[in-house]
Amino acid sequence: MLLPAIVAYVALFAIVGFLFVFVSLLLGRFLRAHSPTPQKVAAYECGEPAVGPGSVQFDLRFYVVALLFLIFEVEVAFFFPPATIFGRARELRSPAAQPVVHDVAENRDGAVYTVKSLNPIVRQAYQGLGIPAAGRPSPADSGVSSEVASQADALALASMLDLGVFFAVLLVGFAFVWRRGDLNWVRAVRHPATRQETAELVAKLRRGDV
Repeated sequence: MLLPAIVAYVALFAIVGFLFVFVSLLLGRFLRAHSPTPQKVAAYECGEPAVGPGSVQFDLRFYVVALLFLIFEVEVAFFFPPATIFGRARELRSPAAQPVVHDVAENRDGAVYTVKSLNPIVRQAYQGLGIPAAGRPSPADSGVSSEVASQADALALASMLDLGVFFAVLLVGFAFVWRRGDLNWVRAVRHPATRQETAELVAKLRRGDV
């Protein structure tokens, strides 16, 4: 797919998304009922009366868990490009994707002859991979079938290696936060091992430092 076409699709997606949100809010502004009461404008917590001021601090563990969830959840989206390349490569290796087809054509003199061209399935797979026509095998070559198969295997192997390396990096990060105890809701506190540490802990408790 050419770059102008990709930019046009992205711009169309952004415009449609903006118009969808804008029209929905505009219609809601004119169609919904407007009758504020003291009960409706009062603050609430999940349908319950609010307890305490709104400036109260939440437990930081909520933010830590939410942040870790977002980090690993968003990175899952990076699995889609290699998976798409792997799927296109498997299309090139499918039994229905014979690399070369023989088209029957007729010239101006009425003579009928056959020409070789790439299978539409193979051509569409190459287009989906973004490989230009110059990088595709020529249907006139004798070893076009083996060349298409080797390219498909190379693309499938590269995509799987990419997925494996990226997944390994994610596992290392996950193991790191797990080892640190960031996934534990209640963290264990180390008990003092010596009398001096016990005395220091008692002094801190008396001073209110802990």
